Amino acid sequence: MKITLAMRGTMKKKYGAEERILELPEGSTCHDALMTLGIDYRDNKTLGFVSVNKMRVDIHTELHDGDYLKAFSKVYGG
Repeated sequence: MKITLAMRGTMKKKYGAEERILELPEGSTCHDALMTLGIDYRDNKTLGFVSVNKMRVDIHTELHDGDYLKAFSKVYGG
């Protein structure tokens, strides 16, 4: 299946291109998609949350052909 992975905030600065088309096996999750770029949410201090098709989802949500996955960085401020 093919999905689009988009990075936002400092994720885009750290990992490059704003959007990428990824080809993944059926049954892949958001975590699997990020791991294709070496991004492991357990070790990544920059990743805040992910969304699929404009809805915030859990990192272990299963993806489907044509999905639009966004990875957002944490936001700091005061």
